[in-house]
Amino acid sequence: MKFSFASAFTILFLLGISLSSILPVHGHASPISYVPKPNEIVDSAEALPDRVSITFTENPEPRASSLKVINSNNERIDNNDLKVSELDKSVSISLDKSKVIPGIYTADWLVLSKSDGHITKGTYVFSVAENNTTTASQNPPNDDKQQQQPQILQSNNVTSIYSRNITTDDNVMLKFDIVPFKMGQNTFDLTTHYMNGTAVENIRNVFLEFNNPDKNLGPIVDTMNKTNVGNYSSTGAFLSQTGNWEVKITVQRIGEYDINQQFNFGISK
Repeated sequence: MKFSFASAFTILFLLGISLSSILPVHGHASPISYVPKPNEIVDSAEALPDRVSITFTENPEPRASSLKVINSNNERIDNNDLKVSELDKSVSISLDKSKVIPGIYTADWLVLSKSDGHITKGTYVFSVAENNTTTASQNPPNDDKQQQQPQILQSNNVTSIYSRNITTDDNVMLKFDIVPFKMGQNTFDLTTHYMNGTAVENIRNVFLEFNNPDKNLGPIVDTMNKTNVGNYSSTGAFLSQTGNWEVKITVQRIGEYDINQQFNFGISK
């Protein structure tokens, strides 16, 4: 019986498919749940959970993973007692409730996956509301052609507005606003349209990414909410500390290349 190279290749190909269907496929350790939740506003320090906890898709390696919780002055308010649980693939750290006051808190994490040895890192924020205040949590390659200088406007009630206008190589105009443009809770608005004023309709998602390299914070990632055709908005305390921040905007388009923009600005109290 003749056995050709084509037959051997076919057998190996089918064997490869069979093996791939039964062998586990590993990815990076990605977070799937948080306590407290990202951008959550907790009523009081007493209402905070005793531990900040993040659950991942894969087991973190205890000797190469970390989690810390800091206040808006970049001071730790946890007890530096990291716990890694293989049972639920989580990392957690207890809070020193005596250091918790109304304000913004940043959880900064880094984990190494036991499965594939890759490191992932990230940051998220939550807040403790002022006393006697009840607030619900809200979750709502550079292709620049022309990037105008940002404007910082100030109204009579001392509310600042950060505004940046960008025109891309394919004649998409972006207008990005931050109000009230200060450390803490802000509203981020993005308007997209073509040169003729028509709104951009083929947008799948818009992502924001915040980094503060000087304080080693980030990436803090948020998905903007669609408010109308071509209009997107987010509200949150992503600018959790003063200093220089990098912001990346990614506009995913159906049938066209993504729009990627990055710029820097300084934040004060």
